[in-house]
This record gives sequence, C-alpha cells and structure tokens, in this order.
Amino acid sequence: MADKDSSAFTWFALCDVDQLGERAIYHTELHGNELVVWRAEDGVVNVWENRCPHRGVRLSIGHHRGDALQCQYHGWQFGSGDGGCRFVPAHPDGAAPPVAVKTWPVQVRDGFVWTCLAQSDEAPPFVPLDELEDDRQQVRLRTVAIDACADDVQRALSAYCFDHADFDAWRTTDCVAFDLGAHAVLIEQLDDAAQRVVFLMQPARAGRTYLHGIALGAFAGEERLAVQRHHQQRLNALRDALEQQAARDEHLSCDRFADQPPPVMPHAQPSTQAVFLSPAMARAVSAEAACASGTIDHADEHAFTVHLARSDRTLSVPAGVSLLQTLREHRIDVPTSCEQGVCGTCRTRVLDGTPLHRDVFLTPQERAAGDCMMVCVSRACGAALTLDL
Repeated sequence: MADKDSSAFTWFALCDVDQLGERAIYHTELHGNELVVWRAEDGVVNVWENRCPHRGVRLSIGHHRGDALQCQYHGWQFGSGDGGCRFVPAHPDGAAPPVAVKTWPVQVRDGFVWTCLAQSDEAPPFVPLDELEDDRQQVRLRTVAIDACADDVQRALSAYCFDHADFDAWRTTDCVAFDLGAHAVLIEQLDDAAQRVVFLMQPARAGRTYLHGIALGAFAGEERLAVQRHHQQRLNALRDALEQQAARDEHLSCDRFADQPPPVMPHAQPSTQAVFLSPAMARAVSAEAACASGTIDHADEHAFTVHLARSDRTLSVPAGVSLLQTLREHRIDVPTSCEQGVCGTCRTRVLDGTPLHRDVFLTPQERAAGDCMMVCVSRACGAALTLDL
C-alpha cells in the first residue's frame, strides 16, 4: 500500500451517494482510520471519525436524528457540519460541553463521497475525473472488498478484461488499462473505445482494499443489470486470485509483490480439465456434501425477535419464516441476489446477539466473529438479534 504521508493530498472515493438514503449511517475505513459517513436532512454530507469523543463508542451504531448523530451509549448528540456537541440527555437544561467529533474534508462529486487525509483547512483542490463527469452514461458496480493492498489491486487491474457484447463471463477480450491517478484506473476495449470501465481504489487498511467500479456507456433496461452481473463475475474472480496469491505467502509485504506479474484470471476449461471454483463456491460444494451426510442440522427453527438499530424497530420472526421474508413484510429493504446464502449480497452487520449461520459465503473466521450474517438464510441462535438496519 502506498505510504500514508504520500497520500495525504489525494482524494479517495468512500461510497456511492446512493448509500446515504433514508437516514443511513455508512461505516467505512481509509488508511486504517474508521470513518462514518452520513447525510443530514438539509443535504449536507458529513465524513467523521467513527468515534464519540465522550467514551469512544462507534457513532456508526448510533442514531440519525436528522441534523445530528446521537451516540448509542450515553445519547450525546453531535451536529452536522462542525460535529460539535449540542445536547447531553443527562443535563437537558445545561449547556453542551465544548467537544466535537473529528471531521474530515468532504467532496460530493461524480456520484461519490470523497475525502482525503489532510486536515480540513489544508485539503487540496478536488480534481475531477473527466471520464465520470457525465453521470447519465454510467452503471455503478457493487463495491468489492479485497484482502490485498491497493498497490497489488491496481497492478492486477492491468489484466482486467470484460465483454459488453455477449457478456461472456470468461471470454478473453483485448483491453488496455490506463492509470488516471494514484488510485484510479480506466479499462478500455481496444476494438471499441466506447466500452470502458473506471475503477476507484479505497485503501481501507493494511492488506484490505475496497474497489468501486463504474461502467461507462449508454445502457438501458435489462442491459444495465447484465452489465452489473458481468462485472461482478469478473471482479469476484479477480478478488479470489489476489487473495489466493496472498495466502500462498502471507508473510510477504506488499512491496515485495512489485516485480510479480498480475494474477491471471481464470477462463473456462474443457470438461476434462479441473474446474476453477471460487472460495464461496467451494464452500457451497462442501456445505451441500455436509447436508447430504446429515452433519448440518436445519431443525432449529425457533421464533426470535430482531431489533433494527437504525430505525429503532423490533420485529418478530416466526418459526419456519426466514428473516429476509419478515424484513420484506415490514418493508425493510435489503439488497439480495441468490437468496440461498451463496453470493453475499445480503450481508448485514450484527450489533448484538449470536447468529445461526446457514450460508456458504462467510469464512470460518467471519462466522466465529459473529458480527455479520446473511439474512436470506441465517437465523438467531438465541432469542434475539440486533442488526444494523
């Protein structure tokens, strides 16, 4: 990963502005700093340190109060803009203490929220990417989390290719990569320069990168969904190749990968050869075998309650009814795709309680951590769960 000091005056994309609807509180990271991104009712977008200055609790698990964030622990409220404390419930008639959340520079451009590591009063001018100026000719891709440093991800993108003609998942197309900046790459098809995709890298922390993608072109109707699915397959393969490379020698630093070629993305093989399986699909095969052998018990269908932290609602999930179905019945929108616990689209943060994992997407380490779950198939081990919804 690039040195933090050398990136102090670089603007980084944090999230699509569409992530900030309906009083959403977005939790992310940049160079090891935990950040919370939110939009006030007057439209002002805030990027803050994800830490209440009172007792250090994450503000991302707090409450959106329209023009302020309220810490979940003691209820202190911090106002949009300067992040200053404006109300303390324990002293409702007294003056708020002179403390404030640490704020970060903010730019809302090209459909993304951007920030940089410099102090707010030292932030450099924002230089827009010409390729992203026309937001009418874009398809936003799902952000992909990759357990690899940003430099490795950027090098690997030099081998990225896509097929907007037939949407063949494994077709080898002639593409060329251009660096648009320290953490931005443009991929263009050689035989059709109108077919392009831009990737923005967000160095989250050591060994972890968030990759934002934007496909450029005039797509309409079902073609937009086909573009998203096509790139998701390609990006999943890129992520798996990078993470497998890192796993082969986990003690190597990012700097020692500099002379190595980018990982090769898998292509379709004849049926007589070995078939490439991503880690998620490999776990799916293992899970199916386990179910067939009776080692996975799906009999525990007890009822439980789920508390939704953002909307402050508590719902009852009956026995035999999925958590996703219950959420939909109460008009709680959760992104989904496969709805079988394989793709990871409905991954949701767990704030309290122990999930009963029934997916084949999470790693054993992620399951043991218990801080996220796939709401399409998983349930609660106990009587209740609290989710970041």
